Amino acid sequence: MTASRAAYWREYDRKHREKRKAIHAAWRARNKEKIAADKRAARAAGKVAPRKVAAVRVVKPTVVKPDETKAEAFLTLREKFAAFRAKRAEARE
Repeated sequence: MTASRAAYWREYDRKHREKRKAIHAAWRARNKEKIAADKRAARAAGKVAPRKVAAVRVVKPTVVKPDETKAEAFLTLREKFAAFRAKRAEARE
């Protein structure tokens, strides 16, 4: 397909998209019972997965550390990193 043909069909699709949507919506409105019956039959035949129930998420309560504990934890973390860097520096020498 040449570029001009591709451009033509892209433009055609853009111009007719709303019309197709309206036609499809009208068909679905006229045939609600048929669509529902087809869905039930497909589910009964096992062709469609059963509807999933939304999973309930359990939210963990946040634990607020006191300021002293945070500061202490930060210092111990800083000391751990300092020890790690020192060990790595020794290994390079």
